[in-house]
Amino acid sequence: MFKGLSDETLLSLTQGSFVQRYPASVAIFDEGEISPFIYVLLEGQIERFSIHRGRESGLGFLNAGSVFIVSAAITQTENTYSARTLVNSRFVLMPAQNVRAMFNSDPQFARNVAHDLAECEHETLAELKNQKLRTMAERLANWILRTVPADSAGRWIRLPMSKQALALYLGTTPENLWRSFVALEPYGVGVRRREVSVSDFGKLAEFAGPNPMIDRSWRHLEDHPQL
Repeated sequence: MFKGLSDETLLSLTQGSFVQRYPASVAIFDEGEISPFIYVLLEGQIERFSIHRGRESGLGFLNAGSVFIVSAAITQTENTYSARTLVNSRFVLMPAQNVRAMFNSDPQFARNVAHDLAECEHETLAELKNQKLRTMAERLANWILRTVPADSAGRWIRLPMSKQALALYLGTTPENLWRSFVALEPYGVGVRRREVSVSDFGKLAEFAGPNPMIDRSWRHLEDHPQL
């Protein structure tokens, strides 16, 4: 987002910005609000989610280095999701009016924003296909492939979020998530409390069927020679 910007542009963007810390499990902003800021996550992890008629669904996780609600800031429209911290987190809150001004006046910043939004569109479409074209067990299997390091076969790895948060993200309930973990046991997956292990990545990949048109943004696929 800020790559290649002049010192003058950076000063204009950050004028009036400040750093704020949030403890775990705290709401940052709500869906439907018009936020006066964009957020730059310096450290920690957040969960995006939405609620409709009492039903809640997870919309993904953001890690350190993420910049978010930029599109809402530029268009001065309501946030399309809510966000909360999963762990203790630290942010830069940057005034949305600065972002709009630089988007309209600085070509390099406008190109950076356009590139970022294009990446977001690709990720959104990939996640939509993930939800519509895969069973729950297949979604979980592919999530494990992208999350568990390839060199950790047979070792227990701590999940980066609670099972409840993972269930919301995968579009299911904690009970069904547990059943899906059990269904993956024949493919080398083990689970205990908040830890998971994979004894055979090749067998798990055969079941998961990773697809570069769906999993293009998943970090660890290229690390698995079986895929």
